[in-house]
Amino acid sequence: MTAAIRSTRSARSSRWRAPAVATAAALAIMVAMAAPAWAHVEAAGETDTSGITTVTFSFEHGCAGSPTTELTIQLPEGTTEVTPQNPTGWTSTVSTSVLTWKGGQIPDTEKGEFVASMRVVGAKGTTVFLPTKQICVVGENDWLEKTDDPEADNAAPRIVLTQTVAPDTTVTTTASTTTEKKEPSTTKGVAATTNATAATSGTSPDDSNNNTGLIVGGIAVLVIVVGAAVLYFQNRRPKTPTSEAPTPDATGLDDPTDGITPPTSP
Repeated sequence: MTAAIRSTRSARSSRWRAPAVATAAALAIMVAMAAPAWAHVEAAGETDTSGITTVTFSFEHGCAGSPTTELTIQLPEGTTEVTPQNPTGWTSTVSTSVLTWKGGQIPDTEKGEFVASMRVVGAKGTTVFLPTKQICVVGENDWLEKTDDPEADNAAPRIVLTQTVAPDTTVTTTASTTTEKKEPSTTKGVAATTNATAATSGTSPDDSNNNTGLIVGGIAVLVIVVGAAVLYFQNRRPKTPTSEAPTPDATGLDDPTDGITPPTSP
């Protein structure tokens, strides 16, 4: 009788133990599958009508128990107008392709959030990857893989554009203007050179013209004065005397006394 009771209890215990073990195993599998999603740095984005997307990066852990001290984001090509928001105690820097937060510290067990607005170029519905490095006091987590599976190991954070965003028109116009800039004409170049020379010498082109006129006028006056002086001195030169022929007598006869020496007194 006792043996029969024990056998019955054993059978009942086995029937209850099997489902419990299966349930525990299923829970363990679910936790293991969910762990990677919980461990990743996630990104969420919303694009407004002006084309600016506000992106929130979040995580709930550090690096194997070590606090997070830095977050570095690789920005998509063509991204402009990046404006980060700094949590208390943190500072940010933005270069052409990298956004970095550092200076603070978030414990391993606390949730961290970092927000930045930016113009991310692309068509509506495009998946945009934002590879991220999470650096801690000890170690780092690299979320860099641009994979279609967001739950894959080391999968990069990503957002989906909610509307089409074109490049900033101001930037495009500036680049086009610089590219299409024409060389100045030769005439303008000569004028610029003349003006520069005049500026260096302290005179303007108009002053140079005035000076040239004065010089020409002075030379003309000098020529006139010299010519007048030459004529004046020529007119004052004394004349050379010439021998005069004797005036004939009115009768046309020679003077009878010509050639006769007058007698002297006794």
